Amino acid sequence: MRTGASRLTHVSIAVVFAVLLLAAPASLARGLGYGYAGCLDSDDCAPFDPITYDVDPGIDLRPEGDSPYDATMSPDGTEVWICGGTGDGVVIIDVATDQIAYRLDVGDFPTSVCFTDDGLLVLVASRNDDNVTIIDAATHSVTGTLTVKSGPGGNNDGPGQLALDPVSKNVYAVDWYGPNIYEIARDASAVLRTATVGQNLWGIVVDPLGRYIYATDRGAGEVLVIDPATLTVVTTIEVSDDPHGIDVTADGGKLVVPCEDDSNVFIINTNDWSSVARPIQYLADPRDVDILDSEHKAYITGGRLENVGESYIYVLNLVNNQLIWQFLLPGSNANVVAVQPQMTSVGTGVPEVEPTVASVALSCHPNPFGRRTSVSYFLPEPAVVELSVYDVSGRLVAALESGHRAAGEHTVRWDGTSARGRPAATGIYLVRLTAGTETRSIKTALLR
Repeated sequence: MRTGASRLTHVSIAVVFAVLLLAAPASLARGLGYGYAGCLDSDDCAPFDPITYDVDPGIDLRPEGDSPYDATMSPDGTEVWICGGTGDGVVIIDVATDQIAYRLDVGDFPTSVCFTDDGLLVLVASRNDDNVTIIDAATHSVTGTLTVKSGPGGNNDGPGQLALDPVSKNVYAVDWYGPNIYEIARDASAVLRTATVGQNLWGIVVDPLGRYIYATDRGAGEVLVIDPATLTVVTTIEVSDDPHGIDVTADGGKLVVPCEDDSNVFIINTNDWSSVARPIQYLADPRDVDILDSEHKAYITGGRLENVGESYIYVLNLVNNQLIWQFLLPGSNANVVAVQPQMTSVGTGVPEVEPTVASVALSCHPNPFGRRTSVSYFLPEPAVVELSVYDVSGRLVAALESGHRAAGEHTVRWDGTSARGRPAATGIYLVRLTAGTETRSIKTALLR
C-alpha cells in the first residue's frame, strides 16, 4: 500500500522536473540527434534531447497515430515513423523540424515499422489484418501488402513486431502475443519460412552480426535465442514477469530487456548469457527500449506510473549497467521510444562505436534522492581522479573523491551535505568526474 510520504515524493519529483522542462528551450529547427517517446493515453510524441534530457512539447499524433505502438527512426536519421494502433495509420515526423510531414492510412491496428536493408521500402505490420503493408520510402505511398499469418489468422496469428537482419537482409516478424516467427524476403515479396518457437511472443531484435534472433516471450518470462539458419531455439534466458521490448548493442555484446510487470530491466551478456536486473521506479511499467550506441545508453519507456499517472523515460548506462537518470514526459502512458537510426548492413561486423567496456562511466543511484545517493564510476585503467558536486551556477558544493584510483568500479556516497557539513537545498546538482584526460558529468536531483 502506498503511503502519504510516497505520494509526496512523487509530487516533489514532478515539481522539480516541471521546473526543468519550463527552463528548457524548445528546439524548433535543431537538426538531427533527438529522441522521440510516444504516449498511449495522450496520443502524442515528445521529442527529447538524449544527452541533456531536455524535453520539447508533445506532437499530437491524432488521428492516424492514435495509441502509438511503435516508433522507428529511418536509417538516415531524418524521419521518425510512428504507427497508431487504434488510429490505423502511420505518422511520419521530419526530425529537422519536428513537424508531421506525412500521414498514411494502413491496415487494421498497425503494431510495428521496419525499413528494408536498402532503405527503399518500409514495412508496417497490422495485427488485425494479418498482413504487412509495403510503403515506398521515397514517395511515402502504399505499394502493396503481404499476408503474414498462421492458421485461420486473427489477433494472435498475425504479425506483431518486426526486425531486420542486417546480414541476410531478410525481415523477421513475431506473432502478436502468439507462438510463431516469420521470415520475410528482403524485398517483402514473400514469407519464406514460418516456425513455432514460443508461447506469447512480443519483442524481436536481430544480432548485428547475424548470429541470433532474439525474441521476448511474455507468457514464459524468457528471452528466446533463435538460430536464423534453422529457426529453432538455441537457448532461453529467464528474466522476470512480462518481458516486453528488447534491443541489442551495435557490437552484439549486450541485450536490454524491460519487464513490464515487475519494474525491472535486464541486461544480458550475449557471450555467456549471464544477466543482471536493474530495478527502475517503483510501480513503473517498463516497456519499450532503444539503445544509443554512441553514448552507451539505453532509453526505456516507463508506461504510466501507477496511482500517480506520470510518465518517464529511464536512462541506463550500458558500461556499468546502472540506472543514471529519469525524466518526466509531458504525455501520459509512455509506450514506445526511438533514439537511434535503424541499423542496416552498412555497419555489420564493424561497429562504429567503441566496445561498451572501454570507457570511463559515471552514474548516481537513486536519482532523484532524498537522504543519500551512491555515486559510482568505472575506470578502464588506473587514473588520477577528481569527483565533485556543483550547483547549477557552477559553485563547488562538495568534493567526494580525489587521488589515484585503480581500474574497475568505485562507489562513493553523497549525503546531500556541503563541504562545510550543511544540508544542501532541494534542487538539481551536477556531479563531475575527471579521470586522467577524460571528464564525465551527470545531473542529480536532491529532494528534501
